[in-house]
Amino acid sequence: MKNLLAAICGLLSVTVAQACNWTGENCSFSIYEEAARQINNLKQNPKFMQEKNAELQAKAQYIDRKAASCSNWKCVNDTAFEFSSYVSKLTLAYMNTSKPAAVAAPASVQDKWSGQCVVASKPGVNAYVDQSGASKAGAVSEYIGYTVTQSADKYVGLKVAESGRFVGWAKKSELQMQDLRNCN
Repeated sequence: MKNLLAAICGLLSVTVAQACNWTGENCSFSIYEEAARQINNLKQNPKFMQEKNAELQAKAQYIDRKAASCSNWKCVNDTAFEFSSYVSKLTLAYMNTSKPAAVAAPASVQDKWSGQCVVASKPGVNAYVDQSGASKAGAVSEYIGYTVTQSADKYVGLKVAESGRFVGWAKKSELQMQDLRNCN
């Protein structure tokens, strides 16, 4: 990603060079304008402000002195490009650190049944009170769409898609998944 961004920054500077006669015109204004935009973005990053802001200020003063001593436009433009390249490198180094990095918790394993629309795959599918399947709560109709609310090892919790009423737990092996659009 950083190589891609560096290539894009390089292409932008080539475009500026092509739009301007590098040796016969002052192109530094457009180069400094892009650098100023990047600096404004960098100043939003607290880590940059703490670690590199003073270094950036010193580099800017050095570039100002160097550009003032130039005797032709090529020297001025090269100096501006040197500063722009420096700012681009800082941008690459600090672009993804504007927020403190949080340690990502491992993603919970998403069961393929979670949130799915299901129907009974055959007549007489039982609904149970809990996920153990010990006591029956009723039956799951093969003509009604149900939404899976919870998923366990062999059972899923079902609610009627239209009313949202919890029906109970049913065996996964006795259910058939449907497209979500068909659940109503």
